[in-house]
Amino acid sequence: MAGKHSPNTLRSYLDIHETVMQRLRREGFVESDDLALVPLGGGDIKMEGQIRCEGGLVCTVEKILAIVDATDADNPLVQTVRFAYNVHVAGHHNLFRYDNVHAYPGHGDASHRHSFDWHSGDALDVRWVGPEWPTVGEVLEEMRAWFWEHRAELG
Repeated sequence: MAGKHSPNTLRSYLDIHETVMQRLRREGFVESDDLALVPLGGGDIKMEGQIRCEGGLVCTVEKILAIVDATDADNPLVQTVRFAYNVHVAGHHNLFRYDNVHAYPGHGDASHRHSFDWHSGDALDVRWVGPEWPTVGEVLEEMRAWFWEHRAELG
């Protein structure tokens, strides 16, 4: 059974991403983004940029899509192999970050979530999230839930 992080064609991957982004824009949570695809040496693709959201929340995205099968050069099969989604409050500190760029002892793989105190920047905890780490859309939904819970604090 294919999971949410299974290989997909680049076109399908981008269509799914854009559908989620359009919905969140329509609903008023996502205000703007400058995400871009950058070809890397060896044929892989980097998605990078920022998504600016209601309440001054910002998600900085950096992920590597590895080309798994380039039989169709115009629409290769890709899969996320490296990701970092860093969320902060504009003018303040980090709130949370999901990434797999470094491992932690005792974790089943490198996919984990860092939590921070957004007022001070102090690290609060790191927890393993495993192979079902969130998509960009799921991170944005987590940001939205946090916004509604903390909107009075944002001024």
